[in-house]
Amino acid sequence: MKEKWIAVVGSPRSGKNTDLLTDYIIEALNEKNIQVDKFILDSRNISTCSGCECCMDDGKCVINDDVSNIIDAMKNADGFIFASPSYNYNVTAQMKAFLDRTFCLYDYEVCTSRLSQDKNAIIVGVCRGRAEESMGYTIECMCESLSELGVNIYGRMGYFNTKYLPVEDNGVIRENIGRMLSSSKEFNLNINCEIVK
Repeated sequence: MKEKWIAVVGSPRSGKNTDLLTDYIIEALNEKNIQVDKFILDSRNISTCSGCECCMDDGKCVINDDVSNIIDAMKNADGFIFASPSYNYNVTAQMKAFLDRTFCLYDYEVCTSRLSQDKNAIIVGVCRGRAEESMGYTIECMCESLSELGVNIYGRMGYFNTKYLPVEDNGVIRENIGRMLSSSKEFNLNINCEIVK
C-alpha cells in the first residue's frame, strides 16, 4: 500500500526558502512512491489554544477551525514534514499556534500518544543567520512536540545563511535532498552556504 505523508509549513512566504525546501523533500518522497499532502498554515483559519483542557477527556479540540482537518490528516498519515523558518530564535507564530493545538493528541490519563506509534517525521528549519546558533530553538521546538507524541524523527534539516545563499540560488540542494532521502538511513543535516556553494 502506498504511504501517505503530510507537510505542514509554518512560513508565511509562499515559494521562498522554507516552502522550496519542503517542495524538494516532497519531490524526493514522491520518487519513493510516497504521496504527500501539503498544508500552508498561513493560508488556513487557525485559532490559538485557549488552554481549556477539554481535549484531555476525549482527544477532541472544541475549537472548530482548519486545525481539525490537519489533526485528522496527522492521524491517518504515515509520516510528516514539519517546516518553519526561524523567527526570533524559534518557529513562526503560525507553527507555534498549530503545535499548541496538537495537545489534543496526547492522552494524559494514561500518558501516551493518541497517534499510532509507527509514524516518522522530517523536520526542517531555515534561518538567515550564518551559524547553527542563529536557528535558536526552531528545530528542537518541532522535534520535541512530535517526539512527545511518539513520532520517530527520521530526519532533521537545518538550512542556514539564506541571506547569502537563498534556496532558489542553491544549484545542488535539490539533488542532495533527493540523494539523501533515497537512502534508508536517518539523517541530521545542517546546511550552510559555505558547505554547499
